Amino acid sequence: MIRLAKETDGVLFLGDLMTFRKFTQGSIDNITRIKEASNWMVGIPGNGPLPKVREFLDDLGINIHSKGRSIDDIGFFGVGGIQNTKETVSDIREFYRTEDTSTITPDTRTMDTLKAFGISLMNGRFEVKEWSESDFSVLDVYTSPFEHSEERMYELASTAYSQIKDSLTQILLSHVPPYESGIIPAFPIGVSTGSKGIRKFLEETPLALSVSGHYHKHHEFKIGTTDCVVMPAVINDYYGVLSTEASTKKPSIEIRKF
Repeated sequence: MIRLAKETDGVLFLGDLMTFRKFTQGSIDNITRIKEASNWMVGIPGNGPLPKVREFLDDLGINIHSKGRSIDDIGFFGVGGIQNTKETVSDIREFYRTEDTSTITPDTRTMDTLKAFGISLMNGRFEVKEWSESDFSVLDVYTSPFEHSEERMYELASTAYSQIKDSLTQILLSHVPPYESGIIPAFPIGVSTGSKGIRKFLEETPLALSVSGHYHKHHEFKIGTTDCVVMPAVINDYYGVLSTEASTKKPSIEIRKF
């Protein structure tokens, strides 16, 4: 990463700096070295950082959560964290209750997750257990330190965009991808766990590109005319190279392995 930071024009960071809910000096030192090697660097916090990690990103001068930064003709703006976990699980439960999920074939690990959400597979059909408000307390183990309501996700994107809206090209960096409607075969759970607040923003404000992480899996789709790219994880030996067409500044991303 240090070599790449020196060879490229700049570095984009999409969150998940360190172990979930922990502060590790090794990770702090590594990202500091990347920042020092780069010409410029912008980034956002993931869903797992403690407040001191977010403060570190501020102090390092790279955090664009709810902010925008123009570099040459490109305006980068960011939304860190994820939407409220319990709201997302409620939406997943409603999807399995009301939609045709017969084409979804979860593996054992995914089925364990669905069971924790009150969704079981009986005789080839998914059944959603009725939950009271107290039943949702079992989801506390799945919640993250840095979560926002969907309304807040929309507000964060809007606030950040207002700071770079006059740039020739605008690119959204969000930790969680925008919500993608319908059955999604690329994911074992079969349905998007992306942010509906970010999706609403992109439906109202078409961009050149939206780049996100969180899934740790490469995936691409469109919302209107906006290209949405979900980046695979560095921990799995992947990185992406953002380039722009010389005259129009239209951006694209190439996924590469170390």
